[in-house]
Amino acid sequence: MFAKVLIPTDLSRASFIAAERIGEIPGVREVILIHVRGSAASSPSDEGTLQQIREVVQRQGFPVEVVVAEDDGTGVPALILRAAADVGANLIAMGIRDQGLLRNLFSGNVAAAVLRDARVHVLIMPQSAGAGTPLFSRLLVPTDLSDPAPEVRSLLGDAAGGGTAAFLHVVEPGRSGTEQEIADRLAALKSVFAAAGREPEPLVRTGDPARTICAVANEMGASLVAIPRIGRRDAAGPAPLGSVTSAVAGCVRQPVLVLAVSIHLEIETRELRSDEFGLAEEIWVDYHELKADLATDRIFGVFVNGELVSIARCRRHPDGYEVDGVFTPARFRGRGYARRSMDALVEACQHDTLYMHSVRNLVDFYGKYGFISIPESDLPPTIRARFAFALGEMEGANVQPMRRIAGRFR
Repeated sequence: MFAKVLIPTDLSRASFIAAERIGEIPGVREVILIHVRGSAASSPSDEGTLQQIREVVQRQGFPVEVVVAEDDGTGVPALILRAAADVGANLIAMGIRDQGLLRNLFSGNVAAAVLRDARVHVLIMPQSAGAGTPLFSRLLVPTDLSDPAPEVRSLLGDAAGGGTAAFLHVVEPGRSGTEQEIADRLAALKSVFAAAGREPEPLVRTGDPARTICAVANEMGASLVAIPRIGRRDAAGPAPLGSVTSAVAGCVRQPVLVLAVSIHLEIETRELRSDEFGLAEEIWVDYHELKADLATDRIFGVFVNGELVSIARCRRHPDGYEVDGVFTPARFRGRGYARRSMDALVEACQHDTLYMHSVRNLVDFYGKYGFISIPESDLPPTIRARFAFALGEMEGANVQPMRRIAGRFR
């Protein structure tokens, strides 16, 4: 799982930590050291320090390749990630001075940027953790109760060796299932993890996920927190690092292993049933607080792993059909869900002429569905009346009337 490890070093004392503890990582066969050199020529002391780090790894029995990259203006994090891809690294192991440096993952901090953007496993080891307790001897594995990824199972199997492990589920107020459902799922997970090589202790806590994970790690004296890069909550969105994982990286004092797990998304696009209209209204709270009407509305949505992530509405007026309420919450944007919801709406309503008030920067988007721009006067009266406040100046209101003539759409 961790056969080839890339260790970035800035030649600081903290960057020795990953080299000194490389022998505690299961399955390592090869190590690559990378140092990004600035525009100034390297000094003899720099060369000596790099050689010292190399010898630290070699004394643990691993072959070492040293890569010195020139900073070409791309940025140190980008050069590290490029090197990881070029050499086929399975893991990036980074020593840092203070775990608190990761609290702002969008800062200029190198370790934070690598963690945020990496597509392989990343191990962060704060200097304060030092040596002592073996890295994989007392694992804490947070879980959202979804099926454990193969990477998590492999980790527990590879790192068995007589250590202990606990998997933790944090129940958020207002988002919990029944106690029995949680207990049943934890029991199933326990049997899966036991088959992987350890008999883990299941833990359940209530509160904010990240803060609770960090608190439990301190309580149990965890040697390492192993957490997937993306959890079920964030899997549907485009974020490179999940919100809980990001927050844990900022508060945990122990070494943290962020696993680049594979995520399977079940995407369903369909018309909402009448009993699901409330789900649309929950999403519309952030979009003009629209309300659904069973008598006039057809609502089409995209569900990802059972969660509604994008919607579009076709409303029947006395003199025509209007498309509106097309909305995707910010955390789900960038994945094409709005296109999917519009596909479903136009396909279902293709036999009727459709009107809409488009935001002007989306005119081209709706044009792909056959909508064309029309003057305000061509709108049916009841649909035009929705923007009566514009007093005939829809352009000033950033709105463009559009129409799609009834016709085939696939």
